[in-house]
Amino acid sequence: MKRWSVALSAAAICVMASSHAQASYQVIRWNSGMCQVWNHAMPGKPWTSDYKAVSRPTKTFNQALAVKMKLVGKKVCW
Repeated sequence: MKRWSVALSAAAICVMASSHAQASYQVIRWNSGMCQVWNHAMPGKPWTSDYKAVSRPTKTFNQALAVKMKLVGKKVCW
């Protein structure tokens, strides 16, 4: 029984590590003009459909945040 729990724990860690490595982030713009970094690793889409993707997907949150700050500087969004 102990071996199974160790094996299951190791498998869970591997799955979580691999899914995090594949995560992609994107900047979306709501109809209100506000922009947000969206994590595509999260299940589903935003609850409402009043948004539009305004950037290409990036691999890290920091890259997406830098893109968002550039868009704010250009007054594409706030």
